[in-house]
Amino acid sequence: MLLRCPTKNETRCILFDTLFGTNSAPIVLIDPENDGAIVDANRKALEFYGYSREEFRQLHVWDINTLGRSVLTVMREISSWSGGHYPQRFRHRLADGTVRDVQVYAGPVQLMDQKLLLCIVQDVTQVIEAEQFNRLLLESVSIGVCGIDDQGMFTFVNPEAVRAFGFRHESEVIKLGIHRFLGGADHPVEGEAHRVLQAAANGTAVQRLESVMRRADGTPFPVRLVASPIRVGDQVKGAVLSFTDLTREREREEQVADLIDAIPGVVFQAVLPPSGRFEVTYFNGAAKSFLGIGGNDDPTSTDVLSSLLTRSTWIGLLRSLKRSAFRLHSWEREFQINGGDDGKWLLGRARTRRQPNGDVVFNGVLLDITDRKLLEARLEDAALTDPLTGLRNRRHFEIVLKASEKRHTAAGNPYSLMVIDIDHFKQLNDRHGHNAGDDMLRLVADTLRLRSRQSDCVARWGGEEFAVLLPGTALALATALANDIRGAVSAARPAVDGLSVSIGVGEVALGETATALFKRVDAALYRAKANGRNRVELA
Repeated sequence: MLLRCPTKNETRCILFDTLFGTNSAPIVLIDPENDGAIVDANRKALEFYGYSREEFRQLHVWDINTLGRSVLTVMREISSWSGGHYPQRFRHRLADGTVRDVQVYAGPVQLMDQKLLLCIVQDVTQVIEAEQFNRLLLESVSIGVCGIDDQGMFTFVNPEAVRAFGFRHESEVIKLGIHRFLGGADHPVEGEAHRVLQAAANGTAVQRLESVMRRADGTPFPVRLVASPIRVGDQVKGAVLSFTDLTREREREEQVADLIDAIPGVVFQAVLPPSGRFEVTYFNGAAKSFLGIGGNDDPTSTDVLSSLLTRSTWIGLLRSLKRSAFRLHSWEREFQINGGDDGKWLLGRARTRRQPNGDVVFNGVLLDITDRKLLEARLEDAALTDPLTGLRNRRHFEIVLKASEKRHTAAGNPYSLMVIDIDHFKQLNDRHGHNAGDDMLRLVADTLRLRSRQSDCVARWGGEEFAVLLPGTALALATALANDIRGAVSAARPAVDGLSVSIGVGEVALGETATALFKRVDAALYRAKANGRNRVELA
């Protein structure tokens, strides 16, 4: 049976229903040039989205897509494709407000002399949930990851690869091939493209290939490539290509080179005879002050040098020198002298040369890289910190939680967990503004920070949700702390009235995994919200 159509669109409506009305998949017809207006939909689409046909035809694609108006750029890009339908992942909002993950096969069609976009919608929410771990892994890694078929065409790209290639959405990349990005768009680096395609076509893996790729605008950037073939049985079906953008690394290397040119390092010469006893034979005049050696001590003395390092550092240093001597490779190593907080970090670099008598001679320099190591430590700390609240972020919390799980598994060490959520945050944020929302997040963060121990891990889990890990803490104490936190937030009297939190709290059971505990505590949080909010529920 055909759907009922408005009279003014009767011919097109009947044509659409004849073609797609009985299709088992939701089908939506969109006009990209008319602000993404929804032109029509079949019965399955109306059932899926929960609208009547008249209601649905009053909407635009950005009304049902969580991307909002930015989806119009994607729609126009797809409508420009010369042929074929490419699957895209979106999140669509139904009439009742729920959000579903969908895969949309979209492509241009001509219907009654009008160029429209035909979208076949597939609900993949359950599939997405099953893929969530892998998706989060791909999205969280700081390297580009993409799949190619045996012709070099993309089968998937992760967000880092999309950004590296200079695009905004995977829909702009998925229809392209790797050839465009290996070298220039018109002049690829043939040898390197051939090696990558060999992995996809013949199964010949590529390891750590130093190459140059190009962004969408033609800008070159240095990369390190790895291509691993995808095998199904005895057949090669493509390859997974991962690449690291080396732009920043190259910039750091240039900065270090500038530093070396500007500040003279300590020059040394050393020898490793076949007997294996390493000996420094020369240091320049700056060595004593550089290394912090006393005026009467000989900087070439093995005893003096070894006293500057811990035993493990000294042994590691000797082993690295011997490896370089055995292979006649250049030597490079970072190490710390004088230990502790005041210790100095050095970078040692040397060339090796074998003498006629079998001795291997090292000619090199020692450079002070203390400032760089401190910067790296600060950057690493910043990568694990939430910038708004100053608390640890989700990545750090997951690392600490995993460590607690290992200690519990190995020795039965107890720990408790809290998951905290600000009640009605979206409504408060919408009513009072984002600045007030930020103030609420900082207030809750400060409350958690003031009421936690140094051994606890307090983190912003995401959005308005926080998590607290309490090592060596039983449920009774964790519950008391949770109630204290809840009361402190309610009593804080911020500029925004009605601020409160709901809390789930639980103690790890013997042999329980961290993931299982988190699920229990998260479920307790949902009970707290369902039971009226501003309360603590035990897992």
